[in-house]
Amino acid sequence: MDQKVIQAVHIYVLIIMNTGFMVHVLLLPNILTASQRDAWVSVIISVVPCIVWTLFIFYIYKKLDKEDIIAFLKKWSTPFVTYIFTIAFGLYFIFNAFITVKFTVIWAKANYTHDIPNIVVVSLFTFICIFATYKGIRTISTLALLFLPFVTFFGIFVGLGNTSNKNYELLFPIFESGYRNTLNGILYTSAGYLEIIVFLFLTPYLKDKLKAKWLLLVGVILIMLTLGPLMGAIAEFGSVEAVKMRNPAYEQWKLLRFGYYITRLDFLSIFQWLSGAMIRISLCLFIGYKLISNSKHQKWILLSLYSMIVFGTLIHWDATSFFYFIYKYYFPISSLFLLSAAIILLFLIIKKGKGKGETL
Repeated sequence: MDQKVIQAVHIYVLIIMNTGFMVHVLLLPNILTASQRDAWVSVIISVVPCIVWTLFIFYIYKKLDKEDIIAFLKKWSTPFVTYIFTIAFGLYFIFNAFITVKFTVIWAKANYTHDIPNIVVVSLFTFICIFATYKGIRTISTLALLFLPFVTFFGIFVGLGNTSNKNYELLFPIFESGYRNTLNGILYTSAGYLEIIVFLFLTPYLKDKLKAKWLLLVGVILIMLTLGPLMGAIAEFGSVEAVKMRNPAYEQWKLLRFGYYITRLDFLSIFQWLSGAMIRISLCLFIGYKLISNSKHQKWILLSLYSMIVFGTLIHWDATSFFYFIYKYYFPISSLFLLSAAIILLFLIIKKGKGKGETL
């Protein structure tokens, strides 16, 4: 039986660190590719679907009444549906962890670890993640709570510190190429927020209850994490150059200077990146292996999953093809998957309500 070891605040922070890393790092270049200069308009318009989705997932949470999502499926669906749902989400979380490790290695190789073999970088980084995953959700959430103030401070620091480098006139004109780019950007931005559904897998560990108002605040923070660096990238580099960048949020660190003599502060971004990636990988593997493992062999399954990710990361996959895959397949397919899963859950909740004579 799962122990109730975390508070609601831990889940809010885990969503900010986990999904925040995704929208801040993985999603940003894709929104720029889809919408170019209008990317920031797409993010602002996406506030509406973000709020609707957050309230929708909160509604599912209330109806589940802190029940384990797999136990709920066993009660109200067929064994086949439960099996497919469990395996599909298990693979989804494991693949998310792999994408994050691969992205992190590509970024590290391009900036700081040119001369270090990939196996050393991947092994050292995943070793820390293994430890966090093995210790469990309480350790992961505590680490997230410790990291968040520093990550927030550095984010504000680079945003304000680059004020003199920003020309907000570069954000205009908008809709120069029509509205289609903006619509594409809304689809990608919304794809990021769909990940909020992750918290449904954490509620069995929750001591108290989540509040809709705090979840909405988390949604607003995720939007700010997307909008701030995106507008900054266009205002600092121009839309043409920003679209070419694979890590526009990170590139802003290279412009930052402190006084006359300190001209390189981008090393601070290493902490930001690695702490976010570590929380995301540890959390995804924690949920993933809980879904697909049994109680007898969890340690070996966890080590096997991390070994697969390490070996998978070491297989050559050039950065251009990787980013093309993320844009063309990863976000569209994962969005479709999460939307389908939410609809299935809603259908089963309605079935449960009818079974008990309740109404929506």
